[in-house]
Amino acid sequence: MINILFGGNYKVFDGILLCLLSMSKHTDEPINVFILTADVTSLNPEYRPITNDKIDLLDKIIKSKNPESKVQLITLGDEFNDWIKKSQNKLSIYTPYTFLRLFADKIPEIPDKIIYLDTDIMINGDIKELFDIDISDYELGVVKDRYGHIFINYKYFNAGMLLLNMKMIKQTKLFDRVKEMCINKKMGFPDQTALNKCAKKKLFLPRKFNEQGPLQKDTIVQHFSKRIKWFPFFHTQNIKPWQIDLVHSVYKWHQYDDIYEEYIKIKQTNSAN
Repeated sequence: MINILFGGNYKVFDGILLCLLSMSKHTDEPINVFILTADVTSLNPEYRPITNDKIDLLDKIIKSKNPESKVQLITLGDEFNDWIKKSQNKLSIYTPYTFLRLFADKIPEIPDKIIYLDTDIMINGDIKELFDIDISDYELGVVKDRYGHIFINYKYFNAGMLLLNMKMIKQTKLFDRVKEMCINKKMGFPDQTALNKCAKKKLFLPRKFNEQGPLQKDTIVQHFSKRIKWFPFFHTQNIKPWQIDLVHSVYKWHQYDDIYEEYIKIKQTNSAN
């Protein structure tokens, strides 16, 4: 069984749905999915948790691919909200939901080994290849950040995909140290930078496990992260997997059209917004 971790509010449903549809397409293994959420409406009325009806739908969909697969919702409460209020990074370019993963070590249901994925990711190969990598001597497996390893530090990694050894993370108190740094220091890329600073035992993996640019022949995990374009003038692109028209018109990508067809049908059938 492959263990997968997501985090977010009600707005991440489309991203998780697309990721799981693409993941299910490429693996025969059952997928054990944990979704972390929280009510953070004290900061913003839009920070509402993902709801059980959405989880039930995701569970039904991946069970149709493999009856042994399952989706579980875990809602964080006062501990998360109290920490967010103390953090210097509670208001940043990211929502507070990026920090949910830092509480995974406090949740008994989370298994010893799990893949964390951002919700703007599509899968283009068997995720089992990633999950089967031995990280027993490491806190986490990571891929270098496309731009950060050039402009920040040559070992700077992207936190959109993390292969987590939860057993060691609990021993080294990695997430506790990251959370402490996020409380005390304002950062441009909050927990990603803190993870880079605090993680001592990390295994660098090939870029095919977190491809942050165009699809390559060997890509397993494609991350729709922000891209820098230098020509004809400097600008950025931040197109997400669910922005299908832009994926087609700007990126000219059609490799996920069969997934998009299934996604649209599910949305129409279930009147999901």
